[in-house]
Amino acid sequence: MKKIKILRVKEINKMKVKVFEIVKTGLKPLSQEMEATIQSWLDDNNNIEILTTSQSQHLRENTVFVTVMYNIKSNENEEE
Repeated sequence: MKKIKILRVKEINKMKVKVFEIVKTGLKPLSQEMEATIQSWLDDNNNIEILTTSQSQHLRENTVFVTVMYNIKSNENEEE
């Protein structure tokens, strides 16, 4: 019978979800407001690993919901 030795155990992060409600407020197109809002969040959180995104438009034409599913990257340098 062979023995198995575990060399390293990697902790699996729980997926997180962020939902943005983006409302067109000025003269800029809604797509520019979406980009600016999400880019600002990413700039403030540079340790984000995005898994997937989705977008849905509210019945009112000037509101969009953007859902981002993500993990927080660890600060460790891992060799794979």
